[in-house]
Amino acid sequence: MSLRRRFLFHNLLLVSGLILVGAVSVWRLGTLRSEVSVSPNVYAELRTVGSVGVETGIVRGLLSSPQTNREAIITRLTYAVGGLDQFIQVGKGYWQADAAMTEAYVPINRSAESARTRLSGVLDNMKHGDVTGNADAQRKELDDAMDDLDQVAASCVRFISARQRSASSHLATNLLLIGLLSVVAVLAAATLSVLQHRLVIAPLQRLREGVRRMAEAEFAHKLDPERMASSPEFLELATEFNRMAEELDEFYCRLEEQVRTKSRELVQSERLASVGFLAAGVAHEINNPLNIISGYAELTSRQLDPARGPMTVESSCEARESVRIIRDEAFRCKEITEKLLTLARTGSNAREPLDLSDVARDVASMTRGLQNYRDRRLTLKLDPAEPLEVQANLTEMKQVLLNLTINALESIEPVTGEVSIEGRRTRDWIELRVNDNGRGMGPEVLRHVFEPFFTVRRGQQGRGTGLGLSITHAIVESHGGRIYAESDGPGLGARFTICLPACPVNDHAMSG
Repeated sequence: MSLRRRFLFHNLLLVSGLILVGAVSVWRLGTLRSEVSVSPNVYAELRTVGSVGVETGIVRGLLSSPQTNREAIITRLTYAVGGLDQFIQVGKGYWQADAAMTEAYVPINRSAESARTRLSGVLDNMKHGDVTGNADAQRKELDDAMDDLDQVAASCVRFISARQRSASSHLATNLLLIGLLSVVAVLAAATLSVLQHRLVIAPLQRLREGVRRMAEAEFAHKLDPERMASSPEFLELATEFNRMAEELDEFYCRLEEQVRTKSRELVQSERLASVGFLAAGVAHEINNPLNIISGYAELTSRQLDPARGPMTVESSCEARESVRIIRDEAFRCKEITEKLLTLARTGSNAREPLDLSDVARDVASMTRGLQNYRDRRLTLKLDPAEPLEVQANLTEMKQVLLNLTINALESIEPVTGEVSIEGRRTRDWIELRVNDNGRGMGPEVLRHVFEPFFTVRRGQQGRGTGLGLSITHAIVESHGGRIYAESDGPGLGARFTICLPACPVNDHAMSG
């Protein structure tokens, strides 16, 4: 059965139960009301009987002087007879309208009619002028009428008491019946609520959990179709959800691979940009040894010219010294170019134990020879007795430190500018810090300093790409480390701190 039909069936069942409870309650309360409503009317009629009895008693007292009190007797008897007529008429209406009251009310009316007959006889005698001849008989008639009225009053009281007892019994029965029906309705509503929870709420909670896990990129999590089979709709939804999760998992894997590929390309691009930036300055550094090489090569060529005659011991020594100088200067050029090639070379992603002190020295050696920064001091504050060994990729670590060092050199002023590289080991971490006394950074720059494409003016060299620090941040985090940027404010310098997991001391000792 579909979920919509189940909802409709459950709601119709609940509404039918509530209607049944309401109908039974109204019916039983209506019956009780009909029983209770008679008692006030009987009480009213009982007051009428009491008034007739009072009038009859007064008439009996007036019979002591019937000639004098004739008009008063007639008036009071007329009132008493009229009251009994009203009582009898009302009583007939009760027992004729309700057959259940016939047995109780007919004897009451019979006694009332007997009293009326007696009072009517006395009234007729008084109207016809017979006020003295039969006073005793009239008194006896009045006494019998009062006995009948007493019997009527007693019967009315018994009738009211019986009706009250019946109403109390019916009230208890009605309350019990309404209470039972209410309990059944509550239990039915609770049962329907449990069913609704199993049919709707529980599957929705499982679906919400699945969506939450999908939002956390846990695409391998699948919904159990058996636990979602409470309705065809949820079963179909679970099947579609699992299909979507599989497609997203495949898409996410492809996207991750593309991101890794593009990231490698971006890192290589930034690395080549750094190499190009260095090459412009290193070209001047290589030019000096090349001039020396060319000069000594010309000198040696003249010394070896056969036209000058045979070589002497002195010229031979000079030629060997020239060749030695040419060799040393060539090795110097080779060393400079090799340092550049270590940055340009893609290499592998393998990580090996390496000492960040050596990396810092290599970077300092490359940047000190740059013509643009020869008027700025770069100092190393490294303790040779404290190795800074980490498990990392050599090329990437050089790129990280080179980016930070060049940024620091560009931010300081000539002559007075100073950059320092400090390193230390703190428990299981290696900290490498690049300090400068340059332009510094404000809070707004610090918030965005590692964001891609965020850049500020880099000294006199124009604007950068805005990728150097973001790539540096990504490389450090890929090594399980952290990088922090700090500054006391504009014009107060800046500090970039790299924290990387340190190699265990035992491993370092073994590698040494």
